Amino acid sequence: MKEAKKRVRRTPEEARALILEAAAARLQSEGPEGLQVKEVAAVAGVAHSTVLHHFGSAEGLRAALIAGMGNRLLEDILEVFKTRPVGKGDTEILFRVFETLSDKGHARLLAWMMLKGDQGAASGDSQMQHLFHQLIEEVSAVAIMEQEDQSERSWRKARQHARFTTMLAAVAAVGDGIAGSFLARQIGLSDSEARGEFREWFGQLLNSEADAEICR
Repeated sequence: MKEAKKRVRRTPEEARALILEAAAARLQSEGPEGLQVKEVAAVAGVAHSTVLHHFGSAEGLRAALIAGMGNRLLEDILEVFKTRPVGKGDTEILFRVFETLSDKGHARLLAWMMLKGDQGAASGDSQMQHLFHQLIEEVSAVAIMEQEDQSERSWRKARQHARFTTMLAAVAAVGDGIAGSFLARQIGLSDSEARGEFREWFGQLLNSEADAEICR
């Protein structure tokens, strides 16, 4: 007679984290279509009902993934600002944005949710707004510190430039996440060029534009 498999007891927080970790792995390897409740439950090693208990539905699971992505990305970016403020030629933040939105599959998930009219996409709006507003304020503060003119007009100009730069970087990262691999093949870029050298070049381009704007 087979010995019954010992049940693993987890706190609600541990179970939720385990399921989200499994969902993130499925997202990166299989894309949004891989986020079916049964499949995620199997990877996490929990019952189908456990996933539903913590997230309610597949839509709830996807929304939680997006919210978690926003939180982690914001923490990463703020840590970069804390340890070494953005300066000339610094592309670390850009790499963080590309890694999270493009390499880990979140851009595909966002696009998929919006195209399907998934309610989880709307529920993640405030999270994403908070992320981008924080980033814009930090970028603006660094830009204004490099200027002698600390007037309100200079602050408005710095914030506008930060918004435009953030928009450009986000659009590029989302586009890269959705069609980057396909376009790189058509253009003839190797994987290392598309993921490394192009991003480095793009970061330097954004920094050079920022320097030009400050000098005007």
